[in-house]
Amino acid sequence: MYRRYAIILLITTIILFLIGCGAVQNSQISLEQETQKDKVVDEEHGTTDRTKDITKIELILDTNGPYWNEVKPILIKDSKMINDIMSMIEESKPLTDESKISKMSGMARKNNKLVITEAEGSKKEITFAYDALYEIGYIEKDGEKVEPDYSFFRYVADLNEYTNPDTNIEQQILQLFGKYNWTVDYRINTLKEKLPESLKHKAGEYPVKIYWAYNNELSKQIGLDFTDYLGKEVIVEIYRLRESLPEFMKPRRDARGIVLKYNDEIIGAYIDAGRHDSFACSLDRKSLKDITGKEWDGWIADYIDYEDELEIKLSKMEPEDIIREYFKALDKHDIKMVWACMTRKNLSQHLSTNMNNQYLFNKDEDKIDYNINSAKLLEIKELKGFNNEPGVLEYQVKVDFDFKKIITADDGIGTRFVILKKESEKSGWRIDGVGTGP
Repeated sequence: MYRRYAIILLITTIILFLIGCGAVQNSQISLEQETQKDKVVDEEHGTTDRTKDITKIELILDTNGPYWNEVKPILIKDSKMINDIMSMIEESKPLTDESKISKMSGMARKNNKLVITEAEGSKKEITFAYDALYEIGYIEKDGEKVEPDYSFFRYVADLNEYTNPDTNIEQQILQLFGKYNWTVDYRINTLKEKLPESLKHKAGEYPVKIYWAYNNELSKQIGLDFTDYLGKEVIVEIYRLRESLPEFMKPRRDARGIVLKYNDEIIGAYIDAGRHDSFACSLDRKSLKDITGKEWDGWIADYIDYEDELEIKLSKMEPEDIIREYFKALDKHDIKMVWACMTRKNLSQHLSTNMNNQYLFNKDEDKIDYNINSAKLLEIKELKGFNNEPGVLEYQVKVDFDFKKIITADDGIGTRFVILKKESEKSGWRIDGVGTGP
């Protein structure tokens, strides 16, 4: 079987996106909406008698656990968020199988707590632990361990990243996602985006057109085709959704609801998985293949600009010529040619690798750094007998590298393994992955 490499592109280097990734960390993060807004939220979201007297919740994550270095307490004063958190806790079931606790991995996040403050000033602490690897966790309150739905743990973990949530959500948004059994927790961000004039992708272009082409397929599935708005500036709203992504998308779990508006009218909507691998599903939980009847290779063929000069040039090259062109481009820092030598699927990973989840995709393409001073290709040898998929070729190459920084490999001659395939018969051979092992 064909093996996709975890290391895409170059060779033991790391793609550095200057826009950064991960959570924003403040001395104390306050998730507080305006007082007047809270009054409206109380009415619209049905704050219960059990939660209406709670004035704030302080979330304190274990700073000694994995990934939580320098994380500060998170203060929650928004009434809807307080109600959401308390409702998930109240819906917990008794932990009848204590052996689950012993099954937690070494990456489990323990010793976390919620400090709940009521109007008269009394406080109550609830501790919790969870393991994102196996999706198990428990809450301990009043000396009893209970088990909430795992969505509770994903909710509180996301508060470390989404530091400016807005719970003032329009009814049309709640109804749209509710129709497909999605719960909207809050709006993450609102952006202005100009859609491309065309969805036909030219060789060497940054893959923004592919992003919109893919997600328009998802949007069309629920009757919202936004191709009539190509070339126009639209408003994009990003929402956190309570439910996890469909099972076929594991191990990806976190779902972002994306809504496109033009003149306040909803013109598009789809589900996005965010950082590292954003392409997800339609609101009715259908994959690209479910919707189009095509795998990626069959689908992308309709979105390639075959009249582009560079596309025509590369389509006529043999596999080894593509490899030579790729490493020559790396050596000369010709990023357009580097991208042109890659399959569109491989290239599209740039959109979400190390992405800041406040945004749709990485935009600073001109600042992508391959950590290469020079890369001199010395030898190419085709590998056979690895049982790759039909139409997939694998080569072993030797390259003399001079890196800007020594990160995962030393300068000098190194061996790399290059996978090539025809994403489209008409576009010819392109590089689908470069790795350090066969």
